[in-house]
Amino acid sequence: MKKNILPFFLLLLPGISLAQQTAKVDFITADSDIRFDISERKVIGNVTYDFTVLTEIDTIRIDAKNMVIDKVLLNGKTVDFKNDKKQLKLYKGYVKGKNSLAVSYKTVPKQALYFAGNGLDLQVWTQGQGKYTSHWLPSFDDENEKVIFNTKVTFENGYQVVSNGILDKKVSSGTTTTWSYKMNHPMSSYLAMIAIGKYQVSTEKGADNTTIESYLRPVDTSKSETTYKHTKKIFDFLSKETGFNYPWKIYRNIPVEDFLYSGMENTTSTIFNQDFVVDAIGVNDRDYVNVNAHEMAHQWFGNVVTAKTRADHWLQEGFATYYALLAEQYLFGNDYFYWELYEMAEKIQKESTTANNTMVVSEGATTLTYYQKGAWMLFVLKSQIGDDNFNTAVKNYLEKYAYKNVTTAQFLEEVQTVANGFNREKFEKEWLYNNKFPIKEALKLLSNSPFITNYLELIEKQNIPFSNKKDALLTLLKGDYPEQIKKEVVYQLHKVPYAEAKEFYQWIATSKDLKVRQALVQIIQEIPAEFRESYKGFLEDPSYVTREIALKNLWYQLPDYRQALLDKTKTWVGFNDKNLRITWLMLALGTDNYNKEKKPHWYSELSDYATSKYNSNIRQNAIQAMWFLNPYDSNVLPQLVNALVHHKWQFQKLGKDGIRNLYERKEFKEYFDKLIPYLPDDEHEALKALLSDDKK
Repeated sequence: MKKNILPFFLLLLPGISLAQQTAKVDFITADSDIRFDISERKVIGNVTYDFTVLTEIDTIRIDAKNMVIDKVLLNGKTVDFKNDKKQLKLYKGYVKGKNSLAVSYKTVPKQALYFAGNGLDLQVWTQGQGKYTSHWLPSFDDENEKVIFNTKVTFENGYQVVSNGILDKKVSSGTTTTWSYKMNHPMSSYLAMIAIGKYQVSTEKGADNTTIESYLRPVDTSKSETTYKHTKKIFDFLSKETGFNYPWKIYRNIPVEDFLYSGMENTTSTIFNQDFVVDAIGVNDRDYVNVNAHEMAHQWFGNVVTAKTRADHWLQEGFATYYALLAEQYLFGNDYFYWELYEMAEKIQKESTTANNTMVVSEGATTLTYYQKGAWMLFVLKSQIGDDNFNTAVKNYLEKYAYKNVTTAQFLEEVQTVANGFNREKFEKEWLYNNKFPIKEALKLLSNSPFITNYLELIEKQNIPFSNKKDALLTLLKGDYPEQIKKEVVYQLHKVPYAEAKEFYQWIATSKDLKVRQALVQIIQEIPAEFRESYKGFLEDPSYVTREIALKNLWYQLPDYRQALLDKTKTWVGFNDKNLRITWLMLALGTDNYNKEKKPHWYSELSDYATSKYNSNIRQNAIQAMWFLNPYDSNVLPQLVNALVHHKWQFQKLGKDGIRNLYERKEFKEYFDKLIPYLPDDEHEALKALLSDDKK
């Protein structure tokens, strides 16, 4: 899970560090009671902390971003406090030993809690890592303060409301229901969560009798099998592989619209991107397996044991990445496992030559370093000390530091304890504290896979004339080889004249291997006349990616076939982002003499997809389709402005870039300047700020 944090000590007054506070004060439990004013996107809450003062301290601080603090009770008495919209600060009223603090507050979160959709499709969800839970709950922006969070949330009837832990009780009163959740162990604040939406829930039991809940919107219930197919297998594998029984009693997967990342490992309740909810066709192009396994692995690595410093961040992300890969090895075999390691190694090696900091144990390293290079470190370590020693060391590490914060040194101490002869100094120098990636040593480890050896031999044929390798390539294509080998064969057909590669084309056209077929569609820039009828067969592939490529290529290259093509594909929808439907509308509107009487209706549908009624992926696809039809379509302009206030930075960027490009034209400059006074306040400020910055 990508995360950028500001060192917490920068938020404190000189001479008072967070380390000093956590050494002097221990927060034990947090009991929160959350309500919402949906019309104002406001959180209205109360939270009670039980804490122990261990030794004398001048000031106790709780992070509380942009909050209105209505009332503070300390040990049952009203006390003075300071609220600088960053922290709640207490100077007196607490005693050595046990204390209780009650805070009443209101806030309109600018980050960390989001409202997606509207009306009956409303969702509310949180994202604490990288943006901090303290934007919606007075809490701690430092992972080293671990608390048992118990959460009550009151919301409108008819919605599923989820927070960390076991559902303790649910009480309805009038039009609302209060959901009460209880945790059994402490965790860092960034793992606190809320998710609210219209969901149906399916339940199964893990091998250790842990309840596993899988959430889907009612409209997506037919996608349960293709989305969650391997969830229980992954859970059971990780429970066994870590050697540490899953401690949190329940595990959930909850998809939400317009999530910021692929997924987030909130304790007991992973939130993930709705894009991974796929049907029987979409699952051939993308699936939830790796994200599912990665976030689930965090329940141990990150949630049970948590990195003490940013420099130790790989102990979370590297471990989660590696254990997710081990789960995929269990599901899909050794060839898959080594292929993923090979692809990681390529990316790591490339980045090591361009990025400033690719040292695994360091602050400010790249995301790829913490995740993929961190995973590679564990693969190397396991290769050096053996499976049994590795597994024992990890088990001991989890047991010894459960619900605590750890350093890399502490993990390596556990390795040293079980692995006689382990050269820790050499491992640290070559793998953990090295900006370079020891590629030769990595390739030696990868050579243990015959598949990777064969693949590398095939790569060496890239510059050989086609006539000299044709027979060898054809043998690989038709033989019983992994799909990556066959795809590389197809890629080596690029720029080979059809007459010379005809036998390859014909074999692939009758093949049932979806990824090999897709590889051919991707390399064909101009459809050979002799291959056109066979090419049309790719429209039938159970792959939304293949279908979209084939649809566009056939439309562009075969004008006489356009009407029949559009008739054939008019019911296509595609992924959750409606990629095929929006592509079809774009092409239908761009086709002369095709159902002219329906074009106003089709344009209305397309432009509607660009509005805030839909998620950002649908909107972005629609805006780009409208630009294809008319680069200066004025109906796009309000949607670009609205994108400026969307919480997803990718969609914001589309809005900013689009407005900047159009603003260079006089007519659009005048349009935007006149539009500013009539916009909602947030859009007004965002557009004004963008245009002001660009004028500087």
